[in-house]
Amino acid sequence: MLRFPVFWVRFPIFMRSCFALLSCLLLAQPVIGDAKPSPRPNEIIISAANYAQTPPEVLAKLFRAPAELTDLPPPRPVARPLQHYQFLRGEVFESDLPYLEVCKLLVPVLGKKNLVNTFDQTKVSLVLRVSFGGRAWRDPFVRAGDLDWKHGLVPRRLRGSASLAATPAWDERAGGDEAALYQTEQFLTELNPTGGAEGMADRLIGGMHTEDYFLVVVDAFEVATLRAKGNRAPRAWTTFIAVPCQGKTKFSDVAAAMIAKAAPYFGETLPGKARFTDREGTVTPGEPRVIEENVRLKEK
Repeated sequence: MLRFPVFWVRFPIFMRSCFALLSCLLLAQPVIGDAKPSPRPNEIIISAANYAQTPPEVLAKLFRAPAELTDLPPPRPVARPLQHYQFLRGEVFESDLPYLEVCKLLVPVLGKKNLVNTFDQTKVSLVLRVSFGGRAWRDPFVRAGDLDWKHGLVPRRLRGSASLAATPAWDERAGGDEAALYQTEQFLTELNPTGGAEGMADRLIGGMHTEDYFLVVVDAFEVATLRAKGNRAPRAWTTFIAVPCQGKTKFSDVAAAMIAKAAPYFGETLPGKARFTDREGTVTPGEPRVIEENVRLKEK
């Protein structure tokens, strides 16, 4: 779940301001703490949450105590009502694969869940916002809060601001610059040795370091809800797929396998984070019909 770290709200205002200032100025400093471990090779990580249809108690358990699942067998197919959708470009990170090619990989996989891409505006009930590419990340896991349309891969309030004090250096899921985090801890400890800052960085990192990942994230929004609530419309479901970057591997080398492995979980809720061994499977996209339709929304 994305939220401000605990120390951000407990420290005095002056110390919070110092932290924010350092988070902006010390991004290029070397890491003082332990070196980042090498990510496990040939691993596809998938998490999924259907926010609209999953009972609240199940979602609460998912985010309170997520399971660690390894090479999970595919679930038994369940009949789903036919839904038509259109794609929308989300956030595109470092990628050698164009947006439309990613959509082409998604279309046949989504079709297995009875989700059909269409040009016909009168049929569309879902907008699927697709974000993809390589970027630094900490915890490849769907989030519990900040689910509105206005929030992208990370919440809007974490993407920067004209105010230094509004720009934290660390996010629980996206991670951040660990050098700045350790430098901030050092500064705050020297400023106030009894203020509780010592060990702050390691507590936040929790052994899960910010690393380079290839990501494919599909956020589904119901068209009817978008029309009614605009930028405040919540996600209906999210499927989050990640692969640790390895050597000279490119996004185009792994995208098809990532999407194919996630096929059973689009529109579903997993009880936690599922890790699969990538056995270099391939996907044949076929001849999908792909459309990008801009959705204009009013701030409500």
